[in-house]
Amino acid sequence: MKKQNIKPPAFAEKFFEWYCDNAAIEDLHGDIDELFYANLGRMSVTRARFNYCLQVLSLVFSYAIRKRKQKSANHPYSSYSTNQTVMISNYFKVASRNILKRKMYSFINAFGLSIGIAFCMLIYLFIRDEKSFDQFHSNKSRIYRMEAKRYGKELQGSSIPYKRDAALQFGLRNALKDELPEIKYATRFNSGRKVVLRYHDKIFSEKIAFVDGDFFKMFSFKLLAGNAEKLFENKLDVVITPEIAEKYFGKEDAIGKTISIDDGGERLFTVAGIIETPPANSSLDFQILVPEESIPSYERQMADWSAFGTHCFVQLLENADSAQFQANLNKVAPKYVGNLKLVFTPLTKMHLMKSVGWHKVSDPQYAYILGGIALLILVIACINYISLALTTSASRRKEVGVRKVTGASRKQLMYQFGFESLLLACISMFIGVMFVVLFLPSFNQFTQKTIVIAWKDWFELLSIGLAITFVVGFLAGSYPSVFLSRFQPALVLKGHFTSQLQAGFTKPLVALQFFFSASLIICSVIMYRQMKFVATKDLGYNKDQTLVIPTQTGWNEKANKAVERFRTRAQGESGIVSVAGAGSSFSQGAGRLFYKIKDEDRSAYVYSVDPDYLSTLGIRLVQGRNFDPTIFSDSSAVIVNEALVKDMKWTDPLSEHLNWNGDTVGLGPQVIGVVKDYHFLSLEQNIEPLFLTMDKFFGYHTKILVRVEAGNVPASVDKVRGIWKELFPDKPLDYTFLDQDVAKQYESYERWMKITGLATGFAILISCMGLFGLAGINAVNRTKEIGIRKVLGAGMSSIFILLNKQYVWLSLIAFVLAVPLSWYVMSKWLASFKFAIAISWELFALSILAGLAIALVTVSYHAFKTALVNPAETLKYE
Repeated sequence: MKKQNIKPPAFAEKFFEWYCDNAAIEDLHGDIDELFYANLGRMSVTRARFNYCLQVLSLVFSYAIRKRKQKSANHPYSSYSTNQTVMISNYFKVASRNILKRKMYSFINAFGLSIGIAFCMLIYLFIRDEKSFDQFHSNKSRIYRMEAKRYGKELQGSSIPYKRDAALQFGLRNALKDELPEIKYATRFNSGRKVVLRYHDKIFSEKIAFVDGDFFKMFSFKLLAGNAEKLFENKLDVVITPEIAEKYFGKEDAIGKTISIDDGGERLFTVAGIIETPPANSSLDFQILVPEESIPSYERQMADWSAFGTHCFVQLLENADSAQFQANLNKVAPKYVGNLKLVFTPLTKMHLMKSVGWHKVSDPQYAYILGGIALLILVIACINYISLALTTSASRRKEVGVRKVTGASRKQLMYQFGFESLLLACISMFIGVMFVVLFLPSFNQFTQKTIVIAWKDWFELLSIGLAITFVVGFLAGSYPSVFLSRFQPALVLKGHFTSQLQAGFTKPLVALQFFFSASLIICSVIMYRQMKFVATKDLGYNKDQTLVIPTQTGWNEKANKAVERFRTRAQGESGIVSVAGAGSSFSQGAGRLFYKIKDEDRSAYVYSVDPDYLSTLGIRLVQGRNFDPTIFSDSSAVIVNEALVKDMKWTDPLSEHLNWNGDTVGLGPQVIGVVKDYHFLSLEQNIEPLFLTMDKFFGYHTKILVRVEAGNVPASVDKVRGIWKELFPDKPLDYTFLDQDVAKQYESYERWMKITGLATGFAILISCMGLFGLAGINAVNRTKEIGIRKVLGAGMSSIFILLNKQYVWLSLIAFVLAVPLSWYVMSKWLASFKFAIAISWELFALSILAGLAIALVTVSYHAFKTALVNPAETLKYE
């Protein structure tokens, strides 16, 4: 065999190729092959192959040495580490100089990112607060709110064709505790009733809550004074919060003191305990607790199983099976609630359960909406950053070219631009944290929260802020760093521009920003129109210039007498138009009666009123007549609304009797009139069957409705105050205006409309900043083109249109894309109202015009600036 045909050992070659670096394999392979063939001329084939293997092995050793060196270089005290430190220091210097050099762009970027980060932090605090409700109770996992569940024919076709109601019968608490072995404790909780409290010369109107003795064993409200085991053994005990103790007793020891509570009859209660004020994240809110047994009508209410108006909580035994508890509930429920089903909801889920009425409940969808808006603002800010980074890329192309020529790799340039992005994000986080501290009080006011950032919360909050910062810094800086680092030095140093590379990416950015902004604009316009519709809709009664005054006499005959005394005294007084009495006012509770007629389940709302009720509120009679106090039978007659007539399928309602009490007790009350339907419930609900009655079985007139003249309301109120002081000197005047009470029903909607509007404003502002930067790119890149066009005779208007028309088209495209999404979201929101505006094309047209106007105002600065440049200046270097 000729020595030229002899090959090195194949296994050694394969081994060498396996471990050797790809970049070095060609050179090294050539060297050892050359040495192998040189050895063939001086020694035997076997020895040459042996030497070849030794060479391969020696290179393995050499690689091992190099890896150790590399490992050593990575040590924090090695020179390699020192180089890394130097590089980071260099990155920091360059990034700082560039941020300071481009102050306007840096400000815009930092402002947008800081707003986004601040929004995210505030929304996190909001959601955390929502989730924290009732979590502080040590027995929270075993405490449940009892509810009645009924199938509603008016809810048929809905995704939830049943309604849950937490208002139950008064006697149910004792019955459940006696019959169900799983229950350890049970308590009723009735709050909101106003009474007059008196301690010496201190007289105030206060809200009290009625509870049972188990209340103090079930819930973890800290008892500051008193014995939890013995509280309410005396039914004239009272437990108060420190604020009430301070208000009435000052620095005296409140325990053992007697205080007068006038709830239809003045009685003395003994302060038996002082309990910690419920925290803001408690679903149970109270200041004064009195025993249920202290209610004057306690025995009567315990015997009345037709009235649903009491809330009941139970605590199960430690090892109780909730499934077995539900099974046992199903067995006992028919005995007490008829064909309704009793169910229960965990205490910790009450706050976000909007479908069940409660005085302190929240809609979870708003947390999602807020979170979505915060994310949207953050995304817009990131897009904004990318846009503006690309805007400045034209001025940095020479910097990139010089750095590449002097040896900088693309990876190093990417690190540099990425570091710049992270540094700006960190600055934004710092500003964002300051925004959080600065705007937290306003945020609390908007959302009606009392969020406080304690020292222990800062670590958690800053951790989240840092996580957002790094994600934002990475996302916002990734594309610009890749884009800027790929400039070819040979091209950029010759003056070749790269606008063509940007054009394909900037247009989708503009469209995306406009899409987000357009969606928010459309949603804001629709929400505004709906709230305007709610505020101006004819409710079927006159709610203006009407005072609602609680009689503060309790639920008894004294209430009716107080109304009569006030009406008699006010007659003839200038400024007072009319006075009426009612069992309750709008938005302040209403009684609902469930009954059976001809084996069909029926229900109707009941208002106890006097003959002046209709005229005072301007409610229109469409058939029959009003109550007449001189006709004895009218004391048990009823006036119904059109909805009840329709529900009963009456053709001649004035010849009918509302036989709600059953056929076995004879005819029910006679119908003497029919009023036109009016919105006695909020616009979230349909107008349901209603009857008005003077029958004292349905209650007393605990509210005085006083209608005053429109011209000088303050003077009329002063007159009302004077009459009240003259007639009831021992009771404080506590009044509200009816229109304000009605408006309170929509406070949450209005509040959320303002929040969405504010967020929309920030989103539009940040989007406009991005658009401003992109308009700058377009204007700069087309400077020479504009110069040539002007030399050829193009006018200002044509150049203005040329520079702006692409944004108009992109805006239109974004709005077209935003319409379906906005329509879907707003349709879901409007579905919560039974009476809502129709989403018409005019609303979208209005939104599009508003969006286009904002876009044109934003980009016109660059268009005018470019159009006004002297073409001689732009073309003299060509």
